Amino acid sequence: MPLAAIGLQSPLLRAQQTLRQARLHGQPSAIAAAHLALAYAQQRLHNYDQALRHFRAARRLYQSRHRYLRSTEVLRQIGYVQHTQGDTGQARLSYQGALAGFTRLHSSAGTALVYQNMGRLYGQQQKWPQALRSYERALVAWQQLGRRSETAGALAAIGLVHKQQQQYSRALYYLRRALGQGQQGPDSMRVGEALGGIAEVYQALGNQELTDQFYTQALQNLPRATSPETQARMLQAQALAKEALGQRGAAELLLRRALPLADSSKLLLSGLYQHLAALYRRAGNYPQALAALTRYAGLQDTAFAEERRAQVAELQTRYETERKERAIQLLTKDQLIQQANLRRQLLLRNGLAAGALVLLGLAVVLYRSRRQQARANLLLERKNAAISRQKEELSRLNTTKDTLFSIISHDLRSPLSSLYSLLSLLNMGNLPPARLAAHSERLSRTLDSTLRLLDNLLNWSAAQMQGRGVRPEPIRLDALVEEGLTLLLGDAERKKILLLNQMPSPALARADLNMTRLVIRNLLSNAIKFTPENGTVTVSAARVGTWWEVSVADTGIGIAAADYEKVFGAGGLHSTPGTAREKGTGLGLLLCKDFVERNGGRISFESQPGAGTTFRFTLLTARTKPARPENQLTSAAAESVSDSRFAP
Repeated sequence: MPLAAIGLQSPLLRAQQTLRQARLHGQPSAIAAAHLALAYAQQRLHNYDQALRHFRAARRLYQSRHRYLRSTEVLRQIGYVQHTQGDTGQARLSYQGALAGFTRLHSSAGTALVYQNMGRLYGQQQKWPQALRSYERALVAWQQLGRRSETAGALAAIGLVHKQQQQYSRALYYLRRALGQGQQGPDSMRVGEALGGIAEVYQALGNQELTDQFYTQALQNLPRATSPETQARMLQAQALAKEALGQRGAAELLLRRALPLADSSKLLLSGLYQHLAALYRRAGNYPQALAALTRYAGLQDTAFAEERRAQVAELQTRYETERKERAIQLLTKDQLIQQANLRRQLLLRNGLAAGALVLLGLAVVLYRSRRQQARANLLLERKNAAISRQKEELSRLNTTKDTLFSIISHDLRSPLSSLYSLLSLLNMGNLPPARLAAHSERLSRTLDSTLRLLDNLLNWSAAQMQGRGVRPEPIRLDALVEEGLTLLLGDAERKKILLLNQMPSPALARADLNMTRLVIRNLLSNAIKFTPENGTVTVSAARVGTWWEVSVADTGIGIAAADYEKVFGAGGLHSTPGTAREKGTGLGLLLCKDFVERNGGRISFESQPGAGTTFRFTLLTARTKPARPENQLTSAAAESVSDSRFAP
């Protein structure tokens, strides 16, 4: 048996002998200590199953003796062995249990150790944010305890986590802090760790000179107890830096120094020979390159087999770990659900028992107060609503009054003055017949315009002040359009405007008869007003689903883009003189919009300056024919005879 193996076996033999003696004397504390010594010995021999068995036996004994601090520390060691085995799920659970125990026992050192163990666990799983949080909590605990060596180790670990995340400036910051802590100790192991970490960062940054310097310092500061494998890896990393700097001889010496240190790891030894072979080949030293490749090939099969066994073992461990974790999660969820249900039931029972009498006493009081409050709130809401409605109505009526007085004072004054002047001339008796005819014709046109204004004004004021309701009924749009064209035929003839009726017959709609009549007449009147001589006004309609879309198109002067928003009275009444200087008040289109929308339709327009305007409005189609279409036509004809002066 090799001397190293004998050296490792001797602590195991001593621990076994101690356990036998403790059992003979029946001393539980001594038995627990012997189990603990056996666990550590088996762990050094990589007999992890045996180590776990003795750790658990020691923990049971410590718990039975109420030595909870020792029991919690053993649980942390169990997590460490499980982590070494690759059982990360069970290791995390053991660490969490140890953390909870140390927290209850107010052991800052214990919690710091657990946080460091969890940081290594998360780092191995490449869960860098969780690893960083664990190391930072360990750092805080070590700093509070004033433990320089452990503080330096936590700082170095944080720096390496930042390095793995390519946060190199932060990594250097923490590693230099770790170096300072180690040098204050002085602690050669922490100094060597920090220097090696700084070298790794500079190697990742591609600064080979600094990498070489820091690896040299790290190797000089490593204590003798450092594992040979760690030293070999550091020498190989420094050799890479030397080679990048063109110092092949120095790189070869470093690799040869690493060979005997890597003897225990076939995989690392194989990599070193491969590195040497590549170095000799680039230097043109082919015999030595062949020798190194031969050693590499001889070790490759063994290293490959070890690597594959390690991979298979890792995959198997991961599978078992994931399966156990899923089972644990399911059991944990079930337990949490059961505990939540029990707590809910307990709270419900206690709440019902304790609150029954209180609720019974308060119920009557709350019921009465709520009823009184509800009645008061309802009365207040009604009064507030009535006041609000009255305020809105008063404001609207006041606006209507102001507008009405403005129109009467401004737009009715001029035609009445003209009539008064003509009557004065007639009374004088010396007016020539030609001038009398001219004045009469001009006065007739003025009175037509005034009467249309009065018609619109009366309809608008009635709609505003009386809240005029809508009485929908079946109507014939084609008859109403023909009626409107007949009434406005004289105005069109004076301007030599062609009126075209392209309405389909019959065009049955459902709407308020008088409102629709006013809309059609206003749109026709506007079209004639803004169409110059020899122009055309066309009325048409088309079915769009369940709606009629009526169009009134003219070839007039159009509407400027700046006036689009003013057309329907937005911002106040707006009027523009017609092509024959016809006057208006802006009420016509405002009434059209109001009446169309009251009947459920929409009104819009399209216009181009100099090319004409098209107004469109929609009304619902009628499913049945009008009750008395003949009466409607007769009524329309009668109105055209008796009220022909009231063209809107």
